[in-house]
Amino acid sequence: MARIDVQMAEHREIQNEYNTRKAQRIGDLSSTVRALSDWEAASKSLNELNQLLRDPTTDAELRTLATEEIEQTSSSLPALFGSLQSTLIPADSFASLPCLLEIRPGAGGSEAGLFVGDLLRMYQAYCKRQNLRATLVKLDSTPASKGSGEEIQEVVLEIESAGAYGMLKCEAGVHRVQRVPATETQGRTHTSAASVLVLPSFPEQGNDDDFATANFEDPNSDFYINPQDVRTDVMRARGAGGQHVNTTDSAIRLTHVPTNTVVSIQDARSQHKNRQKAWRVLRSKIAQARKDAREEEQAQLRVSVVGVARMGRGDKIRTYNWGQQRVTDHRSGLTLNHLDNILDGGNSLDEVMESVRAWQKERDVQAMMADEEAAAARKEKK
Repeated sequence: MARIDVQMAEHREIQNEYNTRKAQRIGDLSSTVRALSDWEAASKSLNELNQLLRDPTTDAELRTLATEEIEQTSSSLPALFGSLQSTLIPADSFASLPCLLEIRPGAGGSEAGLFVGDLLRMYQAYCKRQNLRATLVKLDSTPASKGSGEEIQEVVLEIESAGAYGMLKCEAGVHRVQRVPATETQGRTHTSAASVLVLPSFPEQGNDDDFATANFEDPNSDFYINPQDVRTDVMRARGAGGQHVNTTDSAIRLTHVPTNTVVSIQDARSQHKNRQKAWRVLRSKIAQARKDAREEEQAQLRVSVVGVARMGRGDKIRTYNWGQQRVTDHRSGLTLNHLDNILDGGNSLDEVMESVRAWQKERDVQAMMADEEAAAARKEKK
């Protein structure tokens, strides 16, 4: 493919130069170089073995060995080519970053708010098992109107470990729950939903000055926000939270005027800390929105060429059925009857997430091929 030629040429061009950014790029390209080398070696071996069989002077014993080797090499080629294709998929620009998980209730009333709590505990347990540091940035909740527990209106969980975005981005979308609520007197199953948004999380200025200078102050960066575009409102915190609530102006609301993106934080007693948290969440939301817009534009072009569509954040991605102890992911098609283990953040959740990553990789390969077809079509028109 043309993409292989481009990446190999880039690797040759920069491998003798050194700086941090180019060293990272060399590392990214090295996997393509290795995969291409393995695939070419297997293809060369297969060609030599076939030549050996075509040679009339080859003795019977050598022919038998060559035939066996051809079968083994031929069976390995699809996997080698698949690995080569995978290395050509452009890396997600946010994959190496920490992330924010924002969970909100959808349709289903109070039951949806309770389900948000189930998802929050699932991700907290998963992070603990994976040794990922997770911290609550925001939690807005009220006591359940009936029964026990609390209804969560919004929760933001920060996973501070590098690479968390790449691990958890497969969780973004609408999660649906089917179960009999505690308040249901006739035993009817209700359907509710919650939305999960996965956002990149960025170092605060001062913690990583190089990152901040390169990204926060560059108008061409996804992470840049013009302070003049942000309206700041200071107000008193509302709801349960101790003596500082309704006595100090500690709550912060930021509004990014061009996009009407609003972030409100009141969890900390300090207005300064709430302001820092609000800016971090706002920057994450704007950067993710810009990335989504680019991907949506690319997806529309792909649909017009070969019908490769993009699944958006508003699509239903997974169903949790309490009665059947079943979890079905609607992207990969995987169904597991291990609901309790999944909600405990156990190995079954790993299995579900890995199936989605494999599904996404296939989609990325389709998208990459669609891009090349579109490029070839444009070239022919010129």
